[in-house]
Amino acid sequence: MKLTDSRGPGIDTEKCVEEAGGNRFDLVLIASVRARELSRRHKASELTTQVNAPVSALLDIQAGKIGKEYLKKV
Repeated sequence: MKLTDSRGPGIDTEKCVEEAGGNRFDLVLIASVRARELSRRHKASELTTQVNAPVSALLDIQAGKIGKEYLKKV
């Protein structure tokens, strides 16, 4: 995870797509489910607590904490 100065955390979208199985549509589904969990405080993000839920969800995906198998849980 790379944090930048004023623009917030650096999210590598290509890395996120890779972690989501190579499909951008699946990335959107995974990130939305994870963001909903974070905003409702069901499961906390291990990486960051200072950014909003969608960014935290993408950071979790980028770090490999969440992948395509996350869709099977829902």
